Amino acid sequence: MLAIENSPVHGTAIAVGGRGFLILGPSGSGKSGLGLQMMALGAKLVSDDQVVLQRVGNAVEMSVPEALRGKIEARFVGILKVPFIPSTTLFHVVDLSADAQARLPQLQHCDVLGVRIDLINGRNVPNLASILMTLGRTERQI
Repeated sequence: MLAIENSPVHGTAIAVGGRGFLILGPSGSGKSGLGLQMMALGAKLVSDDQVVLQRVGNAVEMSVPEALRGKIEARFVGILKVPFIPSTTLFHVVDLSADAQARLPQLQHCDVLGVRIDLINGRNVPNLASILMTLGRTERQI
C-alpha cells in the first residue's frame, strides 16, 4: 500500500471544486502535464514540483512553497506563470506509476500522514484529466 510519511513530496497539487488532487509519479511521468490539462478544464493550481503536506485534524492540507507560487513546468516550453491558490484539502492521490487494476476497480486507499485518502492508479488511463475533473465536481459512486 502506498504510504506518504514525509513532507514536502515531489508531485503536483491541483484543486477542483474544493477537492484536492495530489498527482504523484516518477520524473517524466506526466504530473505537470496532467495538471496543465486539468487547469485548461477549469482546475486551480496549488503547487507543481514540490507539495507541502500538513496534517490538520483528520485531514491533510496541501500547500505551495513560497518559491514555487504560481509556477508550473510545461515540458519543452518552460516555466509558466499561472494563477494559483495557496492551499487546499487533499481528497485524492493519483499515482501515475501504477496501472489501473481493472476496468471498474474497487475503491483503493493510501495513507498520507496517517490519514486514509482515496487512491487512483492513473498510468495509461485514457481521458484521465476529464475523469478527475468530473470526480472533483461529483461524488464517486463506488
